[in-house]
Amino acid sequence: METEFKTLEQYKPQFTESFEEVCTNLKSLSDRLFNLLPDKTLSPDERLERIARIIPTSILCGDYHKTGRTKLNKLRYRLDELVPDNNLDYNQKLEFLVDLVNETVPGDMLLYQKLELIGDKRKSDIGR
Repeated sequence: METEFKTLEQYKPQFTESFEEVCTNLKSLSDRLFNLLPDKTLSPDERLERIARIIPTSILCGDYHKTGRTKLNKLRYRLDELVPDNNLDYNQKLEFLVDLVNETVPGDMLLYQKLELIGDKRKSDIGR
């Protein structure tokens, strides 16, 4: 499949905020949410969803309560991030990713086994 980039090394995501800004803003919001709802069993997302109850028209966005439309939009958004080629539909974008895995680890193995061999070098959004 032809895309806007040819190899994994050539793909460099473009971010509008620096990594430091992301860290600062995430910490600020997370700390405030924790101070408002100090239950240690809740994630920042869950805390925000509890507060979101005040908006009657809001849709519950917890992982187990998302609508099919919300789940599909999230998958599409992520596929657009990973494969920014407007000439491919979403199924083709997914297959492009699978093809990259198969090119990186050729042979007759299940996909999850190939992914385990590749490993995951992403420690953060800047690749550390």
